[in-house]
Amino acid sequence: MKKIHWILLGMVTLASLALQYFGPPHPHPHAWDSVPLFYCIFGFVSCVLIIVVSKFLGKVWLQKKEDYYEGDNDV
Repeated sequence: MKKIHWILLGMVTLASLALQYFGPPHPHPHAWDSVPLFYCIFGFVSCVLIIVVSKFLGKVWLQKKEDYYEGDNDV
């Protein structure tokens, strides 16, 4: 990535952290509101989990062996 992208990503992360502490309070506070950068961490872990699960499903369920059709002599 270009350097400007990393700078913008850092600025958005810092803004998210600052708004968590200095922004308006939530009308219904939850336990995870006390964890710094919870939504950033939750989003990152969720994306990684989606990638890992989809790769696993691709290996186990979607991909077939190269000789998949060689066993059929009925034709």
